[in-house]
Parts: sequence; structure tokens; C-alpha cells
Amino acid sequence: MSQTSSSGARLRPDERRAQILAAARRVLLADPHRELTVELVAAEAGVSPALLFHYFGSKKKFQYAVIEEAAAEVMLRTAPDPSLPPDEQLRAGIRAFVRAVLEAPQLYRATLLMSAAGDPEIRALHSDLRRVFSQWVISAVAERGIEITPVVELACHGWQGYVEQTLLVWIDNPTVSPEALEHLCARSLDAILSTT
Repeated sequence: MSQTSSSGARLRPDERRAQILAAARRVLLADPHRELTVELVAAEAGVSPALLFHYFGSKKKFQYAVIEEAAAEVMLRTAPDPSLPPDEQLRAGIRAFVRAVLEAPQLYRATLLMSAAGDPEIRALHSDLRRVFSQWVISAVAERGIEITPVVELACHGWQGYVEQTLLVWIDNPTVSPEALEHLCARSLDAILSTT
């Protein structure tokens, strides 16, 4: 398989990796519920599976690269918008998180399952993502004038676990609309905080 692009220019290794990761993104967007396989991505990128392995080393390392890129995008998309009022910052961030998950539900499921199974790299990545998101949520709650006591902080962390499980259940059995799911996730934080 040639290592040139469709325009005939030879790609550097970082460009080829980026091309393959972009192909993985297109595959996810085209059918979010389809399993992301090496064969599907290689075909979309116009390379052989062997060349994909050449650039990523293994299926596991390829999966990690895709998950890492997706996690970076989620953190970027859910970053607070200081131009919005505190309540809207929080709702907008939660909506952005839910929408990012629904764009690639199989990838999200794989991330949680691989983390739960003890994969050290995925667990560390998942922990980083949760920590950044939790810190953002706690800061947004503080901006609403709520004192961040140990109980409130614990409630915010617990809410994130609730959201993860809710999204996993919905991915397997989408009984409500995505809009209803976003609303549920946003309102559940208020409900949990009302008990503190």
C-alpha cells in the first residue's frame, strides 16, 4: 500500500496518524452505534490494516489514540463559557458532554469498560477526564453561590457516576429522546444538590 495521499504527496508519520484518526472520527459519526474496527477505519482512510498497525503498533494502542483524541475534544467542548451566566454555563457544559457521548456511544462504552477492566492507560485517561469535568462542575456550582462543603463536593462526584451509568443504559436502550436525556442529566444535579 502506498504511503502517499490522494494528491500524491508523501505523508509524514504524524500526518498519516492524523489522517487515520480523522478516518476513525468519520466512521464514528457515520454510524455511532457501530463497533469501531481496524478494518473499517483502514478502509475509510484508504490504507491497509497492516499500515494502520505500523503507525499505531497494536489494536490496543490504536484504540487508546482514538479515545485520547475524543477525550481531549470532550474537555474542550465542555469547558465553561465565562460569557454565560453561571446557571447557563453549567447547563451548556452538561449538554455538550451528553452530545459528545451520543456522537460516539460505542467509544464511550469502550472507554468505561476498559477502565473498569483495569487497563492502566485507559483508567488513567478516564480518571483525568473525570477529574477535569468534576473540577469544572464544582467550580460552576460555586459560581451559583453554593458553598462547596465536603458533602457538596462528594455529591458532585457521585452525580458524575450517575450520569455515566445513565448514559450507558441509554446507549443500550434509548427509550427517551436525546433532548430528554440531556434534560435528565442536567436536572439530576439540581436534585442531588437539593439533598445536601
